[in-house]
Amino acid sequence: MKTRLMIVDDHEVVRMGLRAALEVEPDFTVVAEASNGKEAVEKARAHRPDVALMDVRMDGGTDGIEACRAIRSELPETKVLMLTSFAEEETVVAAVLAGAAGYVLKNVARARLLEALRSVARGESLLDSKVTKGVLDKLVGMHQQPGEDDALTAREREVLVLIADGATNKEIAAKLVLSENTARNHVSHILSKLGFSRRSEAAAYAAKKGLTGKRP
Repeated sequence: MKTRLMIVDDHEVVRMGLRAALEVEPDFTVVAEASNGKEAVEKARAHRPDVALMDVRMDGGTDGIEACRAIRSELPETKVLMLTSFAEEETVVAAVLAGAAGYVLKNVARARLLEALRSVARGESLLDSKVTKGVLDKLVGMHQQPGEDDALTAREREVLVLIADGATNKEIAAKLVLSENTARNHVSHILSKLGFSRRSEAAAYAAKKGLTGKRP
């Protein structure tokens, strides 16, 4: 079975280059292209790719982060690998919270890009090491006195692990066989018990504590 890819970039030449580089691989096939975030969401609905290779900054009103969030919410089986020219920590955080499974730089070597796509297609989470340096510490620093997880129930600990892995509420609900509303309530209770106000703080806290796993 080939991994079905969608390429999203507002530069046609970039899309052409990526398609040429990817389609020579026997395990990849490009099923769709999009030039902006809005089109990416529409094409994802129509073609249901396994992985979307998504530029972060695009013209057209909807950027890659927004498109990633929409696609992951509506089509959780579609993984998103973000592609950008700039290693900005805030963008990395936003991408992870939007549900991106990975984040690589545009100057990445072809072999590394292929490896990243295959990892994401297998359901693994990854971020470019050059980009992630210092991000978790920065996120933890958003809260001066992080709470302790002793007060969490066993179910809330399971949810916390999924939050750390970047799962959306819809994915958490599916993984733990809950309603989406119940998953959302668990997330709210976790934030309250740990003394956090942002989901990103809980994710960073869990990652720093080693409470992470691999999403299916």
